[in-house]
Amino acid sequence: MKLIKALAKFPETCIFRVNDSDDNDQAKWDAEPVSSSVLPETEGFFIVKGKNILPDGTIRDCYIDISLPERINDYAYFFDGKSLKVDYPYEFKGDIICAVPIDCFGVYELFYSKINPDIGIDILKEGLTVSPRKCYIAEDLGYILRDESRFKEAAEMFQIAVDEIPSSYFIYGEIAACYEKIGDTEKAEKYQAMFAQENKAG
Repeated sequence: MKLIKALAKFPETCIFRVNDSDDNDQAKWDAEPVSSSVLPETEGFFIVKGKNILPDGTIRDCYIDISLPERINDYAYFFDGKSLKVDYPYEFKGDIICAVPIDCFGVYELFYSKINPDIGIDILKEGLTVSPRKCYIAEDLGYILRDESRFKEAAEMFQIAVDEIPSSYFIYGEIAACYEKIGDTEKAEKYQAMFAQENKAG
């Protein structure tokens, strides 16, 4: 069905797969709802729920597009029940972040609102509880918490990724730095050594 009809018919749905995006009018794209609260690693083009955090703290619901497996976002979409407004995220006031956790490696800033970081953090924490695979969501959390100087929490998230399968050996460096910040010298040295070993091997 057309995207605009899908958004109107399934307002509670978080994810829509776009099957045909050749039309220049996004409202006419062919889309179907996806029954999931986490966007899994796959290939495809999706419209997912987002959050627009305004400078005064107001939060507006919106949608964003996501191309997988690259996890690229180009546009934000605001739907008022009848019409669809589409533009680059930076053309709207405030921050626009993804409101659907993604079980796929990508840039963590997709979930990072500097106006209110806890919104993205809460979205990812909820995703962490329901996603069978944890590493990528945990890494997103780790990076945001690190940037917010919440090093203990960041270390806990990077630890989840390390205990599963980290996206790269750079995570060893990140977790080592976090443990160093909170004074856990033993773990900091352990993961710094692992980082150095992998870096040398690479």
